[in-house]
Amino acid sequence: MTTDNITYREKGRAVLLTAMMVLSVVAMSAAFVGGAAAVNERYDNPDSPVVSEDTLFQGEDDFVLENGDFANTPSLEGVSGNAEGELLDLQTSIPEDQTPGRYSKGGESNADYVYVQTARVTDLTVNNLDDNGDIISDVDGSSISTDDADQMEVVVDYNFDKAELLEVVVEDEDGSDITNQVLQDGETDTIDDSGESVLIDLSDSDAGEYTITAQGSENLDFGEAVETTTVELTTDNDVGLELSDDTATRGDNVQYTVTGGTDGEYHLVVIEESEFRDNLDKTNAKNIFRNVDDTNAVGYEDGEFAWAEVEMDGTTAVGSIETQYLDDSSIDIDVYESYTAGDDRTAEITDIVNGDAMSEDDVSLDVETGDITIESPDGTYVVGSEIDVNGTATGSDEVAIFARDNSDWELVAENINVDSDDTFEEEDITLSNTDYEGSDVFSLPGTYRFGVIDQSDADEVRKEANVDEGDFYTIGTSDFNQGTSTSSSLRVVEGDLTAEFVTINGEISQDVDGDIDVNGAARGEDEVIIAFVDERGRTSAMAASVDSDDYTFDEEDISLGDLSQGTVSAHVLSDGRDESWGNGEIEDMVNWFNTRDSSLSGEQIRSQLADKTVDESASDDRMVTETFRYTDASTTIESVYPKGNEADGVNPVSDDGTIVVEGTTNLQPNDNTITVEALDENDESKEINSTDEWDTDGQWTVEVSTENIDVGSYTIESDDGETTDRADIEIVDEIDNGDDDNQDSDDNQDSDDNQDSDDNQDSDDNQDSDDNQDSDDNQDSDDNQDSDDNQDSDDNQDSDDNQDSDEDDSTPGFGVGVALVALLGAALVALRRDN
Repeated sequence: MTTDNITYREKGRAVLLTAMMVLSVVAMSAAFVGGAAAVNERYDNPDSPVVSEDTLFQGEDDFVLENGDFANTPSLEGVSGNAEGELLDLQTSIPEDQTPGRYSKGGESNADYVYVQTARVTDLTVNNLDDNGDIISDVDGSSISTDDADQMEVVVDYNFDKAELLEVVVEDEDGSDITNQVLQDGETDTIDDSGESVLIDLSDSDAGEYTITAQGSENLDFGEAVETTTVELTTDNDVGLELSDDTATRGDNVQYTVTGGTDGEYHLVVIEESEFRDNLDKTNAKNIFRNVDDTNAVGYEDGEFAWAEVEMDGTTAVGSIETQYLDDSSIDIDVYESYTAGDDRTAEITDIVNGDAMSEDDVSLDVETGDITIESPDGTYVVGSEIDVNGTATGSDEVAIFARDNSDWELVAENINVDSDDTFEEEDITLSNTDYEGSDVFSLPGTYRFGVIDQSDADEVRKEANVDEGDFYTIGTSDFNQGTSTSSSLRVVEGDLTAEFVTINGEISQDVDGDIDVNGAARGEDEVIIAFVDERGRTSAMAASVDSDDYTFDEEDISLGDLSQGTVSAHVLSDGRDESWGNGEIEDMVNWFNTRDSSLSGEQIRSQLADKTVDESASDDRMVTETFRYTDASTTIESVYPKGNEADGVNPVSDDGTIVVEGTTNLQPNDNTITVEALDENDESKEINSTDEWDTDGQWTVEVSTENIDVGSYTIESDDGETTDRADIEIVDEIDNGDDDNQDSDDNQDSDDNQDSDDNQDSDDNQDSDDNQDSDDNQDSDDNQDSDDNQDSDDNQDSDDNQDSDEDDSTPGFGVGVALVALLGAALVALRRDN
């Protein structure tokens, strides 16, 4: 074989092998494409692949791309929203977390593209249908009875019907898939278009909760592509009755719940009349059941029972019982079989009355009496006063107030509301004067019983006595104690009256102030009369309100009108607990004052006033009287002295000190100002200061600096704007207080004791020595020892006490005489010795 032959043969083989490989690839490609078309078709059109502008879903698989739009395109790039810049791999399934958005070839906005979205089930509804296929109600998340569950439809709205079918799955309470068992004849468990439904029949199923799920039939069975709801299947055998509490204090509201019912159906809840309170008003019997929550209507079947119609909301219905109308015992409550419309209520009630209806369930409620406490009044009451009565009343809606002296309880007030926190309060009530006769008990001083009772207990007694509502009645002690009640001791006392008129130093200035303030307390009163009478018989009067909380009154700037100057009597009067003046002759006290005879003197009017009020026989009126001077404005200077050296009268002040000026006034403080000036001899002001503060004694004080005042004579002037007063004062270098110790020199008169030196005349006795010539002359000297008596001169040491004085206290002119006498004495002694 030649080289050429070998070459051609090899070339032929190569061509043949190449052709076979190409044909194989084409065949395999054709087979692959055919297989993909058979397995990966999209639901709406199996022959149509994904083209530009189509929508793919997160998690979608088994889709085919159109060769023309997306030939040789393994991936797309996001161009909008959060997807911008992200890649979409077209050679695998769409990732479940692929960012939704628009994806195009090369990320170009004008290139072929697809959308990626999240698959969603947007609505899942289960409807109860009638025999004609019309919707009665939706029962998803609710309940339906087995009798009504034969015609049900499951309706689903979703957004991925172009990608795959939607599957409906029904599971029982155990989680078992019972879909095929409950599908109606001819139905499948899939939906191919959003908004379509699957028909099911649960009428042969057991009572319980069923779960219905809607989801994609292939890959779209996760996340928002899955929606679930439940339906409670019930039978009448499952209907029950439950209470929020097994025990209640009478007056409490107790909630009850009908359970195991069918949504939209009705039940009657019933309490027999034998469970009512004794003598319960029939108008209140219909209020035993409260029309709240799922209650459709309430009522009372005369002579039989109170009832409430409840409508089931799902499998339950909630209502409430008002226990204040029930007996304090164990109360039976029944729930009866269901019916479908409110119009059947009358027939159902008739069946219960005739015994043709059966109770589905019953419960017992133990009702106990409540408790009442009194917080106010707390032991004492002032006749005629307004007070707040309050306390607690557990289990009561309303309470009534009663009073007892020695016999039955008498009505004082009723229908006082009890709030939801079990507290009651009646504000501003005058216990001694209400609309009921029982208040008369508290109109006289003494100690009584104050009682509060549940209004419903009081109403029972009232009805037994055939007393109309709103009329006065009494309750015996036994009936009062058997009801929900309490009582306390209440001491009733007379009111009192105190008052104080505010004057300045016992005066009111007519020309400046012209008005007066008064304050005080009048327990048991709501008003007092304030009146003024001058000496000429002129009067002025007004009424003032008393604060009901603390019984005080306070009136400011009361005008004294046309009263004349002089002594004025001021009066505050109250009419006492009987609320009348004296014997009742005076109806309007203010008018009485203002219509007095002008010819009467002040003393006569005051006498008449006392006679017709406080001095009237059996009167309990009260009066406080004060007097004051109604006069001209007056401000005077009383004392001037240096600060720190208080003194009466006008005293000099040093030029480095502070002048203190004191005085009196009859002007009202705060409204008036007293100005004090230091004036020189030319009446020019050197210093000035003022004050508007002083007490009711009218004593005022002003300090004036001497900083700008030299030594000299000045005038201190006070000025209140209406009157002035002056005092002359000396400003000095310093204040000489004197040396009080120098006055001790007066005691130096003790030096008069020096006159004891006169006793030295005893030396004359020495002449006796002449008779003693027989003796030694020297013995005479012993006699001279008498001169020791001269030691009395030691007494002159008292003069040492006079060292307090620098002056010589000796008597002028007597020193020389004493010296001559001493010289003469010495000569006589010498002469005697010579002898």
